[in-house]
Amino acid sequence: MTNVAGPAADHVRWSDTQPTRDAVPTGARRDIEYGLALGQLIYDLRTAAGFSQRELAVRMKTTQSVISRLEEGGGARNRIDTLARLATALNRHLVLSFPQEPPSPAEDSVQFA
Repeated sequence: MTNVAGPAADHVRWSDTQPTRDAVPTGARRDIEYGLALGQLIYDLRTAAGFSQRELAVRMKTTQSVISRLEEGGGARNRIDTLARLATALNRHLVLSFPQEPPSPAEDSVQFA
């Protein structure tokens, strides 16, 4: 990969990384996609509630950087206790369900709503 010269020397060009994107194993790609989908949901819920990352962090008794990592799809790997604290901070409910039959056709067992 070709590094960009100058202040962004630690970054690589997207065109150089794109070919390797397809080399990610299917399971790892799925995990990344789940993390990104959940991160987007967290972002959408936070902004709909009108909170900044810092405000949500205070309500969750954590740091702004933790909220940022959650929204980026990583961080604490979105443990259930973290998601429960998030739901409480957003005045929402966390519902986990293991229905025998999925409510709609699903490619796999994970759905975000």
